[in-house]
Amino acid sequence: MPMKISKKNIIDKKYKKIIKVFTAHNGYARSKDILAGGIHPRDIKIVMDNGLIIKVKNGLYRLSDTPVISNQSFIDLACAVPEGVICLLSALSYFELTTFNPSIISMAIHRKSWRPKIEYPPVEFYYFSKKQFESGIDKIKIGDHKISIYCREKTICDCFRYRNKLGIDIAKEGLSEYLKLKDRNLERLLEYAKICRVKALMEIWINAMI
Repeated sequence: MPMKISKKNIIDKKYKKIIKVFTAHNGYARSKDILAGGIHPRDIKIVMDNGLIIKVKNGLYRLSDTPVISNQSFIDLACAVPEGVICLLSALSYFELTTFNPSIISMAIHRKSWRPKIEYPPVEFYYFSKKQFESGIDKIKIGDHKISIYCREKTICDCFRYRNKLGIDIAKEGLSEYLKLKDRNLERLLEYAKICRVKALMEIWINAMI
C-alpha cells in the first residue's frame, strides 16, 4: 500500500524548492523567476496561503522569513517600484529630522508615470514634475539593496511645498533640526527651495530660526 503524503510534507517540499529561487534573488522573486525555477503557478499560491511568502504586488513576492532589518519596507517598495524615490515624511524620519513616526511610506514618482498597485507595505504616492522629481536624489544602501531617497535639503523643501497637506509644524520641525546640524548647507537648501518654488517662504523661516 503506497504511503500517504501529508499536506505538510507537500508544502515543505514545495517550500524547499521555492526558497532556492528567492535565496538567489536576495529574498525577493518575480513570477517569471519562480516559473523559470520549475515551480507551477498554483504552487506559488499554496506557499503564499501558508504564509511562506508575502505578495508585495502583482508578480513580486518576498520570502516571509527573510530577516527583517531596519527600513525593510523601503526595500520592499524599491523592488516593487524601482523608479520611485522615498520622500517627505519617510525621508524626514530616515534622516532623523522629525519626531513623527509615519506608518505609511511616502514615495515620489514622475507625474506621467502610471500609479503602481502595491499590496504591501502601505504607501502613498506623490506625483512630481520632471525637474522636481529628478532633483536631489541620493542613493542609500540597506542590506544588499540600493534605495533612492531625496537628500535632506530636498526633503525639507518638499515638506514646505506640501505644508498644507502635512502641516506647517512638520516642515518647521524638519528645518529646525536641519539647522542644528554641523554640516548644514544653506546655499544648497535654497537651491532646492527655488526648484520647489518655496524659496521666499524658506528664507523667512531660516531668518526666524537662525
